[in-house]
Amino acid sequence: MTAKKVRAKDGIERTGRIIAWCAATGCLTPIVLVCAVATTRVWQQGPIQSGFTLEWIIQSWRTISPYATFSIQLSVLTLAIDFIIGVPTSWVLARHRFPGRELLLSLTNVPIAIPGIAMGLALIIAYPMLRRNGFLLVAGHVLYTLPFFIASVTPQLGARSVRDAEEVAATLGATFPKRVIHVIYPHIRTSLLAAAIMVVTLSLGEFNISFFLFNPRNKPLPVELYSAYITGRIEVAAAVTLWFLCFVVPATLLLERLGGAKAGQA
Repeated sequence: MTAKKVRAKDGIERTGRIIAWCAATGCLTPIVLVCAVATTRVWQQGPIQSGFTLEWIIQSWRTISPYATFSIQLSVLTLAIDFIIGVPTSWVLARHRFPGRELLLSLTNVPIAIPGIAMGLALIIAYPMLRRNGFLLVAGHVLYTLPFFIASVTPQLGARSVRDAEEVAATLGATFPKRVIHVIYPHIRTSLLAAAIMVVTLSLGEFNISFFLFNPRNKPLPVELYSAYITGRIEVAAAVTLWFLCFVVPATLLLERLGGAKAGQA
């Protein structure tokens, strides 16, 4: 490699590092400010003059703890339903060729293209009686997250390397359940992990569908976060935001650890 090419490569790497650090700083700065606001007695007076306090964090937790519990339950239920529906669907789409397959693939991506507001209104109009018992809220979260699950799992299930390994195992006498456990699952584990991470984090953070489909007994955390912003003082809203981040970030890290793989590898 010539000296000119080396210098050009070094210049590109330096530029890339600068951009990466700028992007990271831009993402982390709002979080730092949220922490500062949530621990300041009166933000308008400034953190130094007003003083440090945990009052807003304690107060906000007392308010949102029931909604946080419900959001976690909702995301886990959504993930379970996505697994039940998404794995067989991904298998059929990845392993079989049949009339209408391309249309079915396109239909699985339709909820991604539809705004959450439109989807929520459509569900309310079509199934108004299911809103009262919370079934409609679960259905909305499943419709919103299922395309991401299928998009993560289907390509890996259809990969040539996975199919070749499965064929070798079949010629050696491995039954279908054994091939699934010992051959297919190890190959798609990181894809399943990525799908689970996306489903849980998307469900925990989804606002548009939740806002239209929730009822007072079943209010997800993002809806309560919105209420805190429009009805409470800025310190309380920041504290609620901080609690929300405390739920979303550990959920991602926990699923990543339990899956035995890094999210970035999926």
